[in-house]
Amino acid sequence: MLVLAISVLFILYLFIQPLVVYLIDPKGLRQFPSPSVAGLTSFWRIFHSLQYKHYQAIHDAHVKLGTHVRIAPNHISISDPAAMNDIYGHGAGLLKDSWYDGGAGEFRHMADARIKTEHQAKRKKLAHVFAQKNIESLEPVILDATATLVSQIDKHIAQSKAINIRRYLNYYTIDLFAELLYGRSLGCLERGDDIVEAQTKDAKVYKAHMIRSLHDATHMNTILGYEAHLLPLTKTLFARHPYMKAGANWDNIIYHNTTKRLQDAESGEEKKDLFSNLLRNNKGESLDLPMGEILAECSVMMNAGTDTTTAALTNTIFLLYKHPRVLAKLRQELDSAIGSSADVPNYASVSSLPYLRACIEESLRIRPASSYGLPRVVPDGGRVIAGQYIREGVTVSVPTYTLLRNIDCFKDAESFNPDRWIESDKATRDRMNTAHFPFSVGPRACIGRNIAYFEQLIPIAEPLRKLGQVGRLHQPPRLGRLPQALRLGQLPAAARRADYEPQHGKWRRRRLFNDVGNSDGRVPGLADEQRDAGQCRRAAHQGAQCFAEKGEGHENEGENLEY
Repeated sequence: MLVLAISVLFILYLFIQPLVVYLIDPKGLRQFPSPSVAGLTSFWRIFHSLQYKHYQAIHDAHVKLGTHVRIAPNHISISDPAAMNDIYGHGAGLLKDSWYDGGAGEFRHMADARIKTEHQAKRKKLAHVFAQKNIESLEPVILDATATLVSQIDKHIAQSKAINIRRYLNYYTIDLFAELLYGRSLGCLERGDDIVEAQTKDAKVYKAHMIRSLHDATHMNTILGYEAHLLPLTKTLFARHPYMKAGANWDNIIYHNTTKRLQDAESGEEKKDLFSNLLRNNKGESLDLPMGEILAECSVMMNAGTDTTTAALTNTIFLLYKHPRVLAKLRQELDSAIGSSADVPNYASVSSLPYLRACIEESLRIRPASSYGLPRVVPDGGRVIAGQYIREGVTVSVPTYTLLRNIDCFKDAESFNPDRWIESDKATRDRMNTAHFPFSVGPRACIGRNIAYFEQLIPIAEPLRKLGQVGRLHQPPRLGRLPQALRLGQLPAAARRADYEPQHGKWRRRRLFNDVGNSDGRVPGLADEQRDAGQCRRAAHQGAQCFAEKGEGHENEGENLEY
């Protein structure tokens, strides 16, 4: 009876306490409009996060309610570009919210370190890891990985088989970043799967799905972090949840690869990778990082270097094939700059191409790899943020997805138009730059932005100059209330690739089809989409191989490029 009474009292507390706080309004937050019950409870954003549409719900709220919107009992989302410097800029003084505790372990990494001095010490110690010079020295790794990616696409085309580019780009980033970080590829591209080795602390080695482990773990951490003060309880309650077990798998994948790399270092093997920079600074002096801190930094680097980069690559390629005029213009630039060379272009040959850069910037704008508003806490004394006074202790954020669609900064903000970054006059470009912060701004801005661009330029340029029209841009329907987008393994697809003919010194593009492709090369119409929807539903009911894909904040859900 005592346990039952405590349970009832706890449930009543969860519902009554927010209502009391809402009515008393000690921080003056009722002046800010809120969608539905968001001002009363966190269940509003938890619900939308479970649907993987948190960013869209917040965007819709801003469109309807204005620049300052209350999205949780103690959280104000601000879509005004002026809020970027007010919240994240140098000297702003707003610390990270307790939401970051959701995914934090015993040792914090640079991204979830909330204490200012701790973050500064980490950034100073590890800044050399992401220095442009160190990154460019790893260029051969990127060239080899890109060649393998194109080879895998070629194999599918030669067999007239559809290929899920979203998945293969993820295999590419896993192999690439594992090579960059640990000095060894995990072989996902060659195998065509994400099953890799993991290792427990008692040395038990087993196999785990790397992509699923990361997505499920980060999704759970995102939601639990909304009520950070309850983390000791919720992490205990959900300890046996599959998503929590996925987090353990991810940790064990990182542990396995990190221990193997440390063994290489102890045996005297010299490798030119990012990990060596975790062990020593640019003067060759040992950093003496504890094992827990090394694991934490490797974890966040593998996360950012694989998952967010995959989202960025997928979005860019998807948008290019969806806009043939833009794709043709980019191909013209690539052909002029690189010519008919059969080799993968190096960084120097693509880094200065203005239209390629513009396509990447526009993709990052309209479909940011991370669309979540990064939460910060207003310090003592309160702050005026984008013209509104907000009291101390209130959480504030700028929603990236909405900011990058600001109609005052971007003409036709919903349109994919790379030309805006080249043809606009200086005043227009300056106005766009007040809202274009895909890697955030200030002292907590993404320290890996150099490597992010480095990872994108070559793997976008190389496949696009060798591949012709995509067979299908397929967006499978959502089935009922399933929270994740579904991918069918193989659907009708036509592809056209470019083959280099040495005897003619030029590229030749030929069209290939599988047996059920549209032989006339037409874009599938409504009837085709209805047929595909039926196939997807039947496959789901029959237990066909479907892939659960992207989680919260990646804005490329449900889209499948098939070559």
